Amino acid sequence: LYDVAVQFSKCCSPVPGDEIVGFVTRGRGVSIHRTDCINIINLSEIERARLIEAEWQIDAAEKLGSYLAEIKIFCNDRNGLLVDISRVFTEREINISGIHSKTSKQGIATIDVSFETKGRTEINSLIERLRQIPSIIDIERTTG
Repeated sequence: LYDVAVQFSKCCSPVPGDEIVGFVTRGRGVSIHRTDCINIINLSEIERARLIEAEWQIDAAEKLGSYLAEIKIFCNDRNGLLVDISRVFTEREINISGIHSKTSKQGIATIDVSFETKGRTEINSLIERLRQIPSIIDIERTTG
């Protein structure tokens, strides 16, 4: 294999277990994106020629430790909601690196949470647990 600079894109925060693709940048090596990343989906035909196959090494998660991931939580706003959400992260010993919440006039809260994770399995399990919190409507991974 060639010795080329590889970085994980911040727009979609790929983690082990995600389907990924490489994008050959101009002068910065290869940037790794999730295949469902909005920036990959919206590439022009000319830019698509710069996509290359990519896959996780089986031991990648252990080597690199943790990855930054982001989810968007939609819920009916209520007292104690952020406490309930952060408790799930605390119970699982998942470090929250950022949280942003805003509530519409209709009382729908949108909460963006960025956190450190070992991979997709942990994220899926976390989302499954968060969905059990009363007043949560939907949860999605951020895709750029």
